[in-house]
Amino acid sequence: MTRSILIYANCQGEELQRTCRYVQSLAGFTFKWVPLHLVTARDWETAYGPDFMADVVAVWEQAETGPVSENRTELHSRIPSGSQVLRFPPLSALCLWPFSGGDPRLAADPMRYPWTDSVAAVLATEDLPDDALFERYMHMTTERMPDLNRRLRLDVTRWTAADAIADIKAADWVTQNLTTVRLFHTSGHLTAAPIRFLLRQLLPRTEAIGPKLAAIGVQEAERLLRHHQGQDFECVPIHPLVAERMQLRFFDPDARHRWHGHEWTFRQYILHYIRWADYLD
Repeated sequence: MTRSILIYANCQGEELQRTCRYVQSLAGFTFKWVPLHLVTARDWETAYGPDFMADVVAVWEQAETGPVSENRTELHSRIPSGSQVLRFPPLSALCLWPFSGGDPRLAADPMRYPWTDSVAAVLATEDLPDDALFERYMHMTTERMPDLNRRLRLDVTRWTAADAIADIKAADWVTQNLTTVRLFHTSGHLTAAPIRFLLRQLLPRTEAIGPKLAAIGVQEAERLLRHHQGQDFECVPIHPLVAERMQLRFFDPDARHRWHGHEWTFRQYILHYIRWADYLD
């Protein structure tokens, strides 16, 4: 009989699944992912029905603060008796992108630039050449830059609250590494470093895997992720003033950032976003 490890999480769970599928020592396990942000009531009766859950021996469950959702309740009702449940926190950093906010264009086109910039949205109606438009953006964001230390404290509070209901603790690790290692491509998309951290915690704690196999699996995952870029299909550049005030040691002002098939500088990304420019043609 096959043995499966079920990952119930947002898109960060997909990265865990993809990595584990390539870890040779874990070939005896099937890694399944239920996207908590996308699953519907119908999915529980079709894609994630009884057959899907039958061979699950362990669940890696991404914790959520706040009320328990209907989907999470449904998940718990379907976990086979005796399966181990390990809870790990979601990882995010709102402080690195302080202008995330409303953009009315998302209502009609939610996939074009899903990581919002409220200042860029305000400038969307400006009819200016590139240099003047970018200068206007920099002026407005400099004037409106919030207290980033306070924003960081709010993030730490969220991380700590998630840790309190999780078996895997991440708040201290994120806090210690946030300014020295690039951990996030967007406020919620991860580089390889956090994926590596989570697997170092999850694999040894998963009883079905066992300590010996887990140790080998951690080493193999480390090698797989050594040159991996993580969830880099959409990389939102960090504002230079944010990097300066938060003393981000990994920040490179000349870096290019992947946006699907493109490699854009901060300036190019901002101009494309303001103009809601098509990037797929």
